[in-house]
Amino acid sequence: MSSDIRIEGVAKRFAPRGTDAARTILSQVDLTVRAGELVALVGPSGCGKSTLLNLIAGLDRPSQGRVAFDRSQDAISLSVVFQQPRLLDWLSVEENIGIVFEGRAVDAAERPRVVRELLRKVELSEHGRAYPQFLSGGQKQRVSIARAFAVQPDVLLLDEPFSALDELTARRLRSLLQSLWLDESRPRPTGVLVTHNMLEAAFLADRIAVMGGSPAGVQQVIEVDVPRPRHPDDPALFEVHRKVMEALQG
Repeated sequence: MSSDIRIEGVAKRFAPRGTDAARTILSQVDLTVRAGELVALVGPSGCGKSTLLNLIAGLDRPSQGRVAFDRSQDAISLSVVFQQPRLLDWLSVEENIGIVFEGRAVDAAERPRVVRELLRKVELSEHGRAYPQFLSGGQKQRVSIARAFAVQPDVLLLDEPFSALDELTARRLRSLLQSLWLDESRPRPTGVLVTHNMLEAAFLADRIAVMGGSPAGVQQVIEVDVPRPRHPDDPALFEVHRKVMEALQG
């Protein structure tokens, strides 16, 4: 079951070490990510996109306001895909995916089947026993995506997951992520994507939150009214890209 994410009046201030002068990065951020949708955060470098993602992930706390999740159960299952895959070199591909089951109420007999099925979906069935050092950058990121989906998360956070890849590989992985997102055999998580790529945002997101200002906040939210599944060369996505660029330019 996915969950709403409610960001209410969030501000974040940082004080450089050795000084009492605090710098406000985010101010009065209000945004709701509805259950089962994917919202992309875009904006210039340094506008607080990753800071906001860290607050949602619970890796940091707001200086003001709150981040809340709405669902019937107390515990929220949350997965993060980072720019770098962050795989454990001493574990095989299968083990890197299966490690997320530790401490979770997942039937031990069911775990290998889940791992095999995810490897099939990310087109790595023949690499399950391989170690990360023998994989390409794109293959490693496919493992990290499979790992994120393994626990059927309520919330999925993506921090520039394809920015370290060449464009052809990134294009393939965006389509892979779309196919996993649309997979009706699995619950759809609530997602937040941080990206500098406006076409990536248009291709993957239901809505795009344009961030900016100093201190930063959400300046505008743009609906992506393009039916899924989407093709990356759909002219409608370029129109969304144009709207986002106009919003960024003020």
